[in-house]
Amino acid sequence: MDLAPRHRQPLRLPGHWPDCAPGLLRHSAAWLHTGDSGESLLVMPGKTLVSRWDGQAWVTQLDGVPLAGSPWEALASTVARQSFPWVGAASFELACDEAGHPRQPLEVGALGQHWTGVALALQVNDGRAELWSWGDAPTAPPEGWSRPTMAPLERRSSVDLASLWTEAQHRFAVEEIQARILDGGFYVANLCVPFSGKLSGDAVALALSAFQRARPPFGALLDLGGLQLLSLSMERLLSRRGARLCSQPIKGSAPLTGDPVRDRTVAEALLADPKERAEHTMILDLVRNDLGRVAVPGSVQVTRLMSVEPYPTVQHLVSTLEAMARPDLGLAELLRAMLPGGSVTGAPKHAVCGHLAQAEAGPRGFYCGAVGWISPEGDLDLALPIRTAQIEGDNLTYWTGGGITRRSDPAREWAELHLKTRAITG
Repeated sequence: MDLAPRHRQPLRLPGHWPDCAPGLLRHSAAWLHTGDSGESLLVMPGKTLVSRWDGQAWVTQLDGVPLAGSPWEALASTVARQSFPWVGAASFELACDEAGHPRQPLEVGALGQHWTGVALALQVNDGRAELWSWGDAPTAPPEGWSRPTMAPLERRSSVDLASLWTEAQHRFAVEEIQARILDGGFYVANLCVPFSGKLSGDAVALALSAFQRARPPFGALLDLGGLQLLSLSMERLLSRRGARLCSQPIKGSAPLTGDPVRDRTVAEALLADPKERAEHTMILDLVRNDLGRVAVPGSVQVTRLMSVEPYPTVQHLVSTLEAMARPDLGLAELLRAMLPGGSVTGAPKHAVCGHLAQAEAGPRGFYCGAVGWISPEGDLDLALPIRTAQIEGDNLTYWTGGGITRRSDPAREWAELHLKTRAITG
């Protein structure tokens, strides 16, 4: 996790990792987890920037003090004034508003973004820990991060999910999109369905088991003030390192069984499937267009095209796009251009968002918004929060979705929704 702390200090963990993670999380506001390397970052609570819907507009506050400007403008000005990075998330509906796209109606008080300033964090990699800080001098760890022993929380947790609409409703929604495609209204639309369930156990325990099972490249467990966000995302929405921009859209799915021969055959079929290739190509073009709005002319390029990437329960088609940012590009303009993500909306984005605002079961919330970190220098790494649960008490909501084209089979799309729930149900 390239967050460039000013100070790094070795720290002895209070127990074996990740057994001690639940206890450590008692003192933390956020946990970022990288599946490929097993790297984790536990963030101490700090300054908090929050945007809520008041019925007419978004109201943004920094530690309770109102801020001027739109949510993205308030975030950009706040980040630029601090010496430390920010970790958090933004909702799909806030992103739609900032980009000028239609969206579902929201209840008064709905949370649109929540970011925590990272003055102090615990970084763990391969069982070794460092205390990261961004102040003028190294900071002592909290007492709970350095005691010689700490009993872990109970690690058993589970959730049973049920779709909030029927297969017949989903078939109707798919066929309605296909009719709009045939009429020329749009080319592809990402239709999403909420599942709900009761969480048995603790959200931290659920995150531990999900991270170990799903190994998400962009895992996160965030405390958003009464709402916990558990993301098992594998999709990079946007990264920026200096002038270099990168996006890695995912479109195209197939099961992963664990049988190497069968999985290789399925992967080859996925790569050759006309429906999946067409869907992926349309989203790729959309993301390329979004990057082109903020990039140096001629710098947008596809550096990896339609690679099949395996995850514990599913295989995906993934492409990588890179570009060079314009020298005058600010954070708010960049976020408006890239959010909401093309792979979770469709093409053309405005028309599809208008249809989904009428067709889907309700607001997506933080599902399909953005989750990750932003630095004062403008560097960032934001994932698309797919495979993401929103938890309030013991109530859990988990959305899944898929791209609909004129070639889509409604029964196959319905089965894909349930396949994607396995990331959290096991």
